[in-house]
Amino acid sequence: MDQANSSSYLNTERLQSPEAIRLALAAYDASLNSIISMVAIRDNNGKVIDFLMQTANQAVEQSLSISPDQLIGQRMVDLFPGNIESGLFALYERVVETGQAERTTLHYSDANVPDAWFDVSAVRSEPDHLVVTFMNITASKQAELEVKRQADLLQTVLDHTQTAISQHEAIRDRAGKIIDFRTLLANRQAIRMWGELAEPILTKTFFDIATPDQQLNDFPKYVRVVETGEPDLSEFNIGDQWWLRLTAKSGDGVVISNIDISENRRYRQQIEATNVELKRSNENLQSFAYIASHDLQEPLRKIMAFGDMLNERFAPVLGTEGLEMLARMQSAAERMSVLIRDLLDYSKIWSQRDMFRSFSLTKLIEDISEDLWHPIQQTNARIEIGVGTPLPDLIGDRAQLRQLFQNLLSNALKFHQTDSAGNPLPPLIQVAAAQVSDLHLPDTIRQDLRTNQTYWAISISDNGIGFEQKYADQIFQVFQRLHSRKKFGGTGIGLAVVKKVIEQHDGAIQVDSEVNKGTTFTVYLPA
Repeated sequence: MDQANSSSYLNTERLQSPEAIRLALAAYDASLNSIISMVAIRDNNGKVIDFLMQTANQAVEQSLSISPDQLIGQRMVDLFPGNIESGLFALYERVVETGQAERTTLHYSDANVPDAWFDVSAVRSEPDHLVVTFMNITASKQAELEVKRQADLLQTVLDHTQTAISQHEAIRDRAGKIIDFRTLLANRQAIRMWGELAEPILTKTFFDIATPDQQLNDFPKYVRVVETGEPDLSEFNIGDQWWLRLTAKSGDGVVISNIDISENRRYRQQIEATNVELKRSNENLQSFAYIASHDLQEPLRKIMAFGDMLNERFAPVLGTEGLEMLARMQSAAERMSVLIRDLLDYSKIWSQRDMFRSFSLTKLIEDISEDLWHPIQQTNARIEIGVGTPLPDLIGDRAQLRQLFQNLLSNALKFHQTDSAGNPLPPLIQVAAAQVSDLHLPDTIRQDLRTNQTYWAISISDNGIGFEQKYADQIFQVFQRLHSRKKFGGTGIGLAVVKKVIEQHDGAIQVDSEVNKGTTFTVYLPA
């Protein structure tokens, strides 16, 4: 025996030793892979019809939930009929017949192993003998499918959103400085937005396709977003289309979202043009109201002057009936003059935020009381200011708010009660204020005011004749009256002025009244 044959014999003898066999069996059972050895079963024509399982390691139980003892000596197709439908049986048959090893990953399902995924490899060890190594990869495959499902869902969302979304990765030089960007992905809307530039944008870098203006303005913006992490929001146009662009950091690059705002921008331009026209119209209306009131007052003054002259010079000639008609004419002219002045005051009320200043409400009420001295003396009225707590300082147009509170106090003095002989009962008017949050506003006005805002609730209460609560909304309309002109004077514009001033100050007003029990007006103004 030569040296080579002697060495081969010693190796074979060593491999077949009891110790080597024990080590091989230990490795076989310790393997993380499931291993089954099988022998082909053929029919009379030599066709493979099944496989007899001869050995199985311990890992098989983890993969199939069946112990090795339950497998050994069993026919494969009898125990696992799903091998035929899954294509495994055909694979094993090919390996046995050709001697070429094969590997596959597939979905498997039958009564014993429902809904599972396996990574399988098969190799022929000797004629008609097969060794199958496999792993149950159901968990990882399900995770992979879930990732794919979510990726597909995300892509579907991206492709069906009206926002054009694209991702761009920074290109850096050796020193780490950003020198360019390349496009990683884009949704369907982005490709539609790019039009003919879509293919170049997807296949080339930013500087390859960008215009000089984009290189000058957009590139530094993208670099700044990547380096600072601060997003950038801007508007731009492509032809007559306008877009709102949000650029945000994503990894070492940016995600750009573009929303078509062309329709909104056109609508905004229309609103701006309408506002300009409305402002011009209001200015013309103001001029017209002033001129008209001035020009109308002049003939009224002449009518009243000639009426006085007729009364002084021709009273005996006119007689009792003529003088009565003249008095009615003078009275009508005076009412017309008051009406024109009230209409002029009403037309002058518009939003002038630059005139809003802080002022003392107490001082304002005192000034108004001084102006109302005559009706206060006539009715023996008492006005109590700051009942319960001092009145606050307000922020607003003092002149407009003076009109508001003067109209309310005048009404409280005018609509006083009388005794059985028709003599006035002394009015009692109380002015009070309290601070309230938006959560404690009355339901009737909450929808008219801002949320997350604190308000001053300023009440003017009287003990006058009152009115039925069903008329609470009607009294704020222009020319609306609840009483005859003979009984109570006025033009029916005062409370309309109050309502308009309130609206200009982002406030609201509520009135509570009862016949013969008085009225309370509560004005709500931002604190």
